[in-house]
Amino acid sequence: MSFPVRAFVLAALSLLASHVASAAPANDRFANRMALTGTNLTVTGSNVGAGKENGEPAHAGNLGGKSVWWTWTPPGDGDVVITTDGSLNLDTNSLDTLLAVYVGSTVSALTVVATNDDHAVNVTSRVRYAAKASTAYQIAVDGFNDGSGADSGNIQLTLTFIPEPILRPINDNFASRILLSGLPVRTTGANTGATREPGEPMHADALPKRGDTSVWWSWTAPSASNVMISTAGSSFDTLLALYTGSTLASLVLVTNSDDIDPADGLLTSAVSFAPAAGRTYQIAVDGYDGASGQVVLQIVSPRLALSAPRLLGNRTFQFTIDGAGVGRYEVDASSDCQNWTMIGSLLKTNVSATFIDPAAASLNRRFYRAR
Repeated sequence: MSFPVRAFVLAALSLLASHVASAAPANDRFANRMALTGTNLTVTGSNVGAGKENGEPAHAGNLGGKSVWWTWTPPGDGDVVITTDGSLNLDTNSLDTLLAVYVGSTVSALTVVATNDDHAVNVTSRVRYAAKASTAYQIAVDGFNDGSGADSGNIQLTLTFIPEPILRPINDNFASRILLSGLPVRTTGANTGATREPGEPMHADALPKRGDTSVWWSWTAPSASNVMISTAGSSFDTLLALYTGSTLASLVLVTNSDDIDPADGLLTSAVSFAPAAGRTYQIAVDGYDGASGQVVLQIVSPRLALSAPRLLGNRTFQFTIDGAGVGRYEVDASSDCQNWTMIGSLLKTNVSATFIDPAAASLNRRFYRAR
């Protein structure tokens, strides 16, 4: 019995494709994890054809299914940032990764150190953690499983190590939070070098945003009057959360905020609430996706007021909008306090902002309101 030559060629190509598709990466299994050397490095790999072992964790809380492994031991104590930025799925461009770091020597007995699915607006992953010298950290990269299977492609793994000593904020840890009292309150600080403690909440529902540069304050309310707490004036994209409780483990969320007005580029945070007189509240300021910089923290009455009226030399009229609210405000004018017309808008990025009305030069009387 004979077969056409074409049939033999197609069969051979089919068998070859099947063999290529089923070939697993060298570091598919935990026991074959690849050792990383150095302190600031980028390596590449692939999870195409990878699988998952019995007893292997669900990395970043997702089923995954195509994990590959590395291991790395730091030369000393310090901070570590690992990302999968630059990883590619050849069909969909960005590879939707899961990233997890563990300690332990067997795949079924690992202790999680840090995990992440997406960071910021990316489907790639990022973790940051405090590393201890001579500790072997096991690094898993998997593909996100949306129910139809785990994503796979070319992996780019970047590791950055910042050795101790690291200058950290005095209020980095919850136990070292700075005490505040009275009203109004305005204080400054920084979260550069700050860390996220074990057991610390994800502030402002930040799991996809991965806040890990938090600093802490504690404020006792002098009265039950409504207040606004804001980070307006801070130099970075903040997360803000307010809690009750005296330990990390006992914290109860009161309210939180990410961006005040992202459409206008106001990426600082603000919350308004009615405190209980004499109650102590714990305030966390964190950085979106690890952002850091100078912190401005204000606790003020949320009432809005128009003040500092001034007739300028060219007969234009100027006044100040004061109050805790930040964001875009509409400014209206009237000649009789009954019929109001919008004459402009103002992006208020801090407690006070100035508005100038050039049309006032031709008028004898005008009333204003802002909302």
